[in-house]
Amino acid sequence: MHPDEWNKSDALELELFSPVNPFDQGHAGLDEVLDVIESDEELMPDKISFGRGRKPKYSRQRMHESLPEFQFMESTGFILKCARVPDAFFNIHGYTRDEGSRFSFHLYLKPFSWCREPGKEKERADRLVSLVRTLASRLPLSYGLAHSNTDCLLDTDSENPGPPIPPQVERMHWLNVYGSRMVEELGRERVLSTPAFHVEELPQGAVLVLTRPTPVDFASEEARLAQARALVHLRPDLKLENVLSTLHQRSLAFTPIPIQFDPDVADILLQEMEFQGLFLQRPFVERYNTYHPPAVSEWRPASQQPWPDVPDVQAAIDLYEGTYAEQLLVLLHKEVPSVMDRSPESLPRIDWNAWRMGWGSSFSQEQRALASPALGAYLGMLLVYTLGGKWMPRRDLDEAAVVVGNRAWLPFLRARHYLQYHDASLDFSLTQFFREARRLRG
Repeated sequence: MHPDEWNKSDALELELFSPVNPFDQGHAGLDEVLDVIESDEELMPDKISFGRGRKPKYSRQRMHESLPEFQFMESTGFILKCARVPDAFFNIHGYTRDEGSRFSFHLYLKPFSWCREPGKEKERADRLVSLVRTLASRLPLSYGLAHSNTDCLLDTDSENPGPPIPPQVERMHWLNVYGSRMVEELGRERVLSTPAFHVEELPQGAVLVLTRPTPVDFASEEARLAQARALVHLRPDLKLENVLSTLHQRSLAFTPIPIQFDPDVADILLQEMEFQGLFLQRPFVERYNTYHPPAVSEWRPASQQPWPDVPDVQAAIDLYEGTYAEQLLVLLHKEVPSVMDRSPESLPRIDWNAWRMGWGSSFSQEQRALASPALGAYLGMLLVYTLGGKWMPRRDLDEAAVVVGNRAWLPFLRARHYLQYHDASLDFSLTQFFREARRLRG
């Protein structure tokens, strides 16, 4: 599996900090920042994000007109969406208070595969470095980095992430910027002699350190060794073998392993895997590669299915399809829009949503009483209209069936099992039930 297939959730983040807030200069300072943003044609913004769904087209004039909207008390901030990279944006923020000023320049590039586009890896890395140089030529930089967002988070305590600007060098990234204060504390000569791919003095005392030519191989053996050597050089109190061990452990998360999910529930598991992201992906795959749901038991031979015992068969079917099934559409039309298509393709998404939301453990008795008939009716309706089944209504919904070929399938009984406990929506998925009926309809 290609690393970009294994690691779909990652992004490259560039963060730069300055002790000077350019927005103290009003419109002139805004132009200074916009000059930097517009210096890379491929990252040019096309939308301004105001929240609440407002995303007008980007222009200098609109930015100047909107400056008061970007300001709140001592702070000024805005987000600009990039046109050419699907989920890329700039997040710019500055504030000035009695104790001082600070400015942050944040570029979020997703997907990370943008950095890996064949033939453009070096060019795009060089342009990110150029962006740093451009900002450094206008504002003094106190700290900065560019690296895999996921790799950074793997090395961050979610309970106590610490300040954005660390008090000392704690880790080494693909791109590192140390401001004049940090450089003097470390020793300028030591910083400039860092064993790295590239070391460069920036204006106003800052230093830029690149551990590798591009960020694309940040988790490779060569990159980890470069990161470790540079960190230990700047932090002689650390031991190379200990730093390398930590980095190698992090690299395991980025190393693909085969995905061998049971085909009946693979669609559900893949959604959960992507939702969890790379942090838990490897142990998740290892766990569920060996998982197989229980065999479908909610059926009987068609010859053993009791005949309808309801006073009006058509009225019962109308109740199933017109009331119960519609309740599921009302319940899920926002979380699972595909449910409105009333097609089998919606089933894995329904199952994943129910599993993710823990219906089996979180629903009250009243909620189960509503959800169970709705799920069973929707599932049975798919058996009728997709597989040519025939409803056999019963007063006891657990006995109500859809006959497909020589088997009578019990969708309401399946739905009741579906809500028994937290993982029941995986163990008794609607997806597996439907696929089993489809396989055996002949």
